[in-house]
Amino acid sequence: MTKGAIVIVGATGGIGSTIVRRAAREGYAPLILMDRAVDSLNTIASETGGHPIGIDLNNGASVAAAFTEAKRHAGTLYALVLAAGVVDNGKLGDLDAERWSDIISVNLTGPFLCCLAARDWLVDGGRIVTLGSLAGRTGGVATGTAYAASKGGVEALTKSIAQELAPRRITVNCVAPGAVETPMLAAHPPERMAAMSASTPLKRLGQPNEIAAAIFYLLGEDAGFTTGSVMAVNGGLRMD
Repeated sequence: MTKGAIVIVGATGGIGSTIVRRAAREGYAPLILMDRAVDSLNTIASETGGHPIGIDLNNGASVAAAFTEAKRHAGTLYALVLAAGVVDNGKLGDLDAERWSDIISVNLTGPFLCCLAARDWLVDGGRIVTLGSLAGRTGGVATGTAYAASKGGVEALTKSIAQELAPRRITVNCVAPGAVETPMLAAHPPERMAAMSASTPLKRLGQPNEIAAAIFYLLGEDAGFTTGSVMAVNGGLRMD
């Protein structure tokens, strides 16, 4: 059963590629895949029957062009999943204005621009799911200042857009993972990854399929009364 068009931004990442494969299995179509890593994007598109579109979230013109191209594949959009992002471990004393701007641009301004481009394209009753982080609540115990600020911003962006789009029955929610075993996590040294596992009540790292499962719940009909929420998927590391 076809479930409608879906755009997945960040389609080649550890979590993003898992989302793509599940979307293909569940019958979302057209399946529109966006990422900056063009070679990897073409590979996963060929595996899943998706339409690959290059995007640079650090460039407003690139975002606009990507969504213009995407609209050629679907008259209306059912779901937008924003799974792209970059991790950074730099604390205040390690950052300069340029690095700060780069992280905020990709992790927060980019998702804003994607939502703006998709707002009028989304069908009434559609879905937006953003990807936050535990760092957005804790300030980034293991990650850096700019990363934590960007993910805190994603939560606020999600809630604000949820209020705006609620009259159209479009739900907007955020999934906020803890430490998940992906290539992005490899930016942390091994001893820090071991400490993450040890400090988590479930004593392990999360898996990409567990984050994808939360996202697909929010995309589904059963989540029609859930909007403006932040779903924590962190192994119990923070309970609030």
